[in-house]
This record gives sequence, C-alpha cells and structure tokens, in this order.
Amino acid sequence: MAGPRCFWTTVFFLMFVGGAIDCARILALFPIPAKSHMISYGALMQELARRGHQVTVVSGFPVKPPMANYTDITVHSSLPEEDTPSMFQMHEEKSARNLFTMIFDMGLVLCERELKHPNIQKFIEDKESQFDLVILEVFLSECFYGFVHKYKAPLIHISSNTIGVWMGDGVGNPHTSSYIPEVILGLKPEMSFLQRFSNFGVTLFSYLSREFYFLPKQQELLKKYFKDPSIPPIQEMEKNASLLLLNSHFSLSYPRPFTPNTIEVGGMHIKPGKKLPEDIQKYMDEAEHGVVYFSLGSNVKSKDMPLPMRQALLDTFAKLKQKVLWKWEDDTLPGLPANVRIGKWMPQNDILAHPNLRVFMTHGGLLSMQEATYHGVPLLAIPVAADQNVNALNAQTKGYAIMLELEKITTESLSWALNELFNNPRYREKVKQMSAILRDQAQSPLEKAVYWTEYVLRHKGAPHMRSAALDLWWFQYYLLDVLAVLLGAVAVSLVVTWVTCRALYRLLFSKAKGIPSKKHSKSKKMN
Repeated sequence: MAGPRCFWTTVFFLMFVGGAIDCARILALFPIPAKSHMISYGALMQELARRGHQVTVVSGFPVKPPMANYTDITVHSSLPEEDTPSMFQMHEEKSARNLFTMIFDMGLVLCERELKHPNIQKFIEDKESQFDLVILEVFLSECFYGFVHKYKAPLIHISSNTIGVWMGDGVGNPHTSSYIPEVILGLKPEMSFLQRFSNFGVTLFSYLSREFYFLPKQQELLKKYFKDPSIPPIQEMEKNASLLLLNSHFSLSYPRPFTPNTIEVGGMHIKPGKKLPEDIQKYMDEAEHGVVYFSLGSNVKSKDMPLPMRQALLDTFAKLKQKVLWKWEDDTLPGLPANVRIGKWMPQNDILAHPNLRVFMTHGGLLSMQEATYHGVPLLAIPVAADQNVNALNAQTKGYAIMLELEKITTESLSWALNELFNNPRYREKVKQMSAILRDQAQSPLEKAVYWTEYVLRHKGAPHMRSAALDLWWFQYYLLDVLAVLLGAVAVSLVVTWVTCRALYRLLFSKAKGIPSKKHSKSKKMN
C-alpha cells in the first residue's frame, strides 16, 4: 500500500507540474558484505521508503528498527575470511596485475556464496513479485543481473565510490588514461609520461581481465543459479542502465567529464551532528586540550594491524596531552595509556561534529573522508588498501591532511604529524574552506539521489539520456576505423606519388642521356 507522503507528492505533481510520481516497487541489490557501502546506500533506500515507495533490499545489513515500506532480504554480513584477503594483505600486494586478480577472485567467491544463500534461492524461485525499478551495486555484483533480466525493469547502477575503470561503461562515460588515473595506482591527474604509460597499461589490463576472465565466470554463475537459458550476456544487460549514482563529489577528488545520467551524490549519508551517548559526550566535553579520534573504518580492523604499528601508536598516544578515542574491535588492548579510551563501535559522524575534536586519524576510506571534510576536521591519513591511498593523496594535495605510509609508521613520524596538525592553523583553515565547498550545493546529496531515482521512474527508464557511445564497438568509439581509412588514404597517396615520381624520373633521365625508349628500340630492330 502506498504511503501518505507519496500520495501527497503525487497530488502536488498533478496540480502544479502536470505529471504523477507513482509509488513504485523498488528492488535494491547490495550483496557485497561491506558495512561502509550499506551506510551510503541505506540512506537512499530509507528515504525512498519514507516517501512511500515499496522498497525491497538485498543486503547483509537489515534496517534497525524495521520501518514501514522497507523489506529486507538478508544475506551474509561479513566476508569469508578463509577465501578473502584482509586489507593489510591487499596492502602488501604491490603488483597491479595480482591485485586485480585477487579482487576478481574475491568477487567470484562472494557472488557464488550469495547466490546459493537460501534467501536468494527462494527469491529467485518467487513467481509472484514484480518491481518497477532495480538498483544494483555496480562493483563485483554482476552475477545479480539475473534479477534485472527477470523483472525487465529500468536499472540504476550505484557505486560506493567514485567511478572506476569500467563502472561507467553502462552509461557510456569516457575514461581517458591521459588524465584519469586508475584508483589503485594512487596517482594525481597531472601525470608524467611514465605514469601515463603505467596508467594506460593498468587500465588496459583491468578491462581485458574483466572482459575475458571475470565476466565469463560471472555469466556461468548466472546460468547455474538462475537456470534461465534466455539470460543475455552481462555486457548487454549492463548497457541498459538508465542512471549511475556515484558516492563522490569533485571537491574531494578531481573534475572529470560525465554523461547526463551520471550523478554525483557523495555524502548522502551525512547528517548534522547530534548529542553523543552520555559517557562519550562527557569524555569529549571535559577534554581541556581536545580529542584525537582514531578509526580504521568498518572493513579495516585495528586489531589486525602489524604489532610494530600498534606499539608506535600506543607510545605516541601516551605522550599526548590530548585525549584519544580509538575504535578497537577487541574487549581489551594491552598497554593502553590512561588518556586513551577504546570502543568496538563509535558514533563517528557525531564525534566528528564535536567542537573539541582536534584531529581525525583515519585509513582514508571515502565515507570517513567525506564526513571529516563536511564537519571541517583536519586529517592524519594512514591508507591501507583499495581507494584509500588516492583519497588520502587528494586530501593532502588540497592542504587539509597529512598522509603517512603504512610502512613508515613510527613514534617519530606520528608525533611529528600530530604536532603539525595541532599547531599549524593552515590545516584547519583549509578544511573549513573545503567544507564550505562540499556543502555549497543546490540540493543535498540525498535529495539529489532521490530526485534522479524518481526521475527514472517518471520517465520510464529515461531512454532520452542514453549515450550513443553504448552502441559503438571499441574501435569505432576510439575512431580507429576512421584513423585506419585516413592512414590507408595517406599510404595509397604516398605509393601513387612514389610510382609517379619514379616513372617521371626514368623518363626524364632516359631523354637526358639520349637513351631510346624500349618501344623505339623495338621498332628499330624490326626495320
């Protein structure tokens, strides 16, 4: 049953706009068991449910408490440790080739595990459900295109990050290696020749690996678990996407061209800070010299960090006059200094909003970077893996963060970085400027995400935004066929010119020397 808010929204559009927004049945597929992804996606799904849409969400993180118009189909909520590398293991892998292989293999393990989950099998076999829109996480979730085919509904891609190498293919986004660096390389857009050469090689390898290794295996999983021989190739289905929602904003990364149906909605999960739990509120309020907050996010576990790094942190914190809040996943931490408080869970957004917070020590995860920038908090970034390095590098380049490499974490480097952030006002001034830029938007990111989602619904998939690039072969897209014709024309012209010049040269040379032509000589012999 449609909710009252959607009813009055429909009435408003009928009266003043002339078109109706139907309260739609929306299926959202977020099978990757990463809580940070769901924090971002969940904000959109819950807002759509509040607006009266009937939302069904496949994820490992059911909404709590349950809410009206929101149905959970729960799958696994954590990675299989025996089959997936930790973030610290991924950090140790320096080969881009091996890292992509590791990521793709992890995606295949995750996909098969989720597809054979009893809740998903039951959902696959369900013949009654119908949906008006499918929202699919665009990273390592290709095996779930079976639901896109099953319901024949418009498709929205959503990404927990900025756009990756192939993530924009479904809407025809350009990806130019000359100034768009591959995320895992951690490069700036202003690349040297060698960096551009490396960037091109890694980009090409990732495309080919996905096309000829990862997608064929995903297609096999589709056939195995959906048992539908009519399912088309994944490459065909992904090019029918109506919209791509990106959890990014150009102020936090760098400008690049997007098609009209690519929308940046970075930070849609962020809310103004509210009062903290009583014990943490008191702890921060009474911090005379301020507080340092240290968290490695939801996917990187502090308890898994190398022991030398842990000891360097403990020794550094013990020397501070500031208090420290540390997100630590175990009940105890040996050698804990008196000024440090640990907790398995921390209300991060509200901590970052507290006026006594001086520095946020982070792994450089995108949600953490967005929240810190929004609340105007200087950063000490220690990237571990994935996009964290490039996120930290962007913040350091823009002047509101210091980045330390994991291998170079010592008491000396940590003490220097923290003292620099405490005592140099330029970091806080710069992050306040960046906060103003991030907040300066015509719509909030969540409002924008909702608007464009409903736009696709109102316009039946919005085919008018589809790029013609999606219908071209790769050699047509890069004009290689045109270039081949031009080069062929130049080659033919050169050959004709060379043959003509050679013939003229021989003719002129023979006349200059008085040498009779072959025809004249033959006539003379016959006479």
